[in-house]
Amino acid sequence: MKLYLVKEDDRLVWVAALAHEHMYSYVANTGKFHDNNALRNDYYMERWFTYEPIGPADARRLINQGVGTLDEETQSDSLAAWRTDPKPLDPADVLSIAAGYTE
Repeated sequence: MKLYLVKEDDRLVWVAALAHEHMYSYVANTGKFHDNNALRNDYYMERWFTYEPIGPADARRLINQGVGTLDEETQSDSLAAWRTDPKPLDPADVLSIAAGYTE
C-alpha cells in the first residue's frame, strides 16, 4: 500500500492510499478511508491533481491537521454515501499496512 498527499495546486485535498489499483481517500468527516473511484480515475488517467508520495508519519500528521475535511453542505451527497460505506478502512490499519510496505 502506497500513501500519497493529493494536491490541487497548493491546496491539500486528500491523504490517499493506493492498494491493488484501488484508491482510498481519508475523509476527515467520517474518520475513515473510503474507496474513491473518481480519485483512482484521476490518478491513472486524468491527472487533475498531483500525487506526492508520503510515509505513514506524514500521513498521520496531515490527518491530524484535518486534510480531507469536506464541506457538509456542498459535499452532502458524497458524505452521505461515505457514511453508509459498508467497508471503510480504519486509518490505524491503513497506516500500519503502509509502514510495512516495501517495493
